[in-house]
Amino acid sequence: MPYTPLKTLAGKKVLVTRPKHQVAKLNQLILANSGISVNFPVIDIQESPLSDIERLCLQKIESFDYVFFISVNAVNFALQAINGKIDRLQKTKVVAVGKATADALIEKGITQVLTPEQGFNSEAILMMTEFQSLANTRCLIFRGDGGRELLATKLKERGAQVDYIEVYQKLSTKPDTKDVSQYLLNNELAAVLIYSVVSLNKLMALLTEDSIKKKLLTTPIVVISQRVYLAAKENGFTQIIIAAEASDAAMVNALLNGEACG
Repeated sequence: MPYTPLKTLAGKKVLVTRPKHQVAKLNQLILANSGISVNFPVIDIQESPLSDIERLCLQKIESFDYVFFISVNAVNFALQAINGKIDRLQKTKVVAVGKATADALIEKGITQVLTPEQGFNSEAILMMTEFQSLANTRCLIFRGDGGRELLATKLKERGAQVDYIEVYQKLSTKPDTKDVSQYLLNNELAAVLIYSVVSLNKLMALLTEDSIKKKLLTTPIVVISQRVYLAAKENGFTQIIIAAEASDAAMVNALLNGEACG
């Protein structure tokens, strides 16, 4: 079923699945387009306790040739782990996966950030000239628990020594599903916004009743990447729109205009 661009959100409800601490800007954008945010956080993001090996990497952060940040959350929790001492990161080459992550680093005062000119995922990073040959280099990746292995695997194949620090964890939540279920049954949701495969899976696990699931799968869903698109398609969603980039503005724009439809 092709997606019909909404053009306007006037009075329409949009299901927002982001964690509570990340919805403010998105809610403002939806409101600015006269829409109604239905906040339904399917995961919670919290600081992750570090292992002894991770603490050692943190102490020697200046010794790495490249330090990668996978997400905005990785930026925030990593800087918290080094007590905001950004001068320690000025002594290495900082790499951001995605524009939002790069913007978060710049906002914190880290102005020299490597990021792809096109694309906003690990694949785009791996296409950059800097990462084609990495013999005798050391790379450190800040990420959340259960992150993708693609970046680390490819960096190792190209000669790098790679370490991880998992600075945050994604925890399940138990939001009240009553209102959302009723909105779905009444065809009151204009769309669902999904920012990760983890969030998609959590949403599916929360709304399991057959009649509700059927409605959910026919509701337009806006996703942040091709990877989430494929996961949504596998789950049976019939109207999937891919945002042009990984940002709240791009998600809302895709919802309104149907850009990059899958």
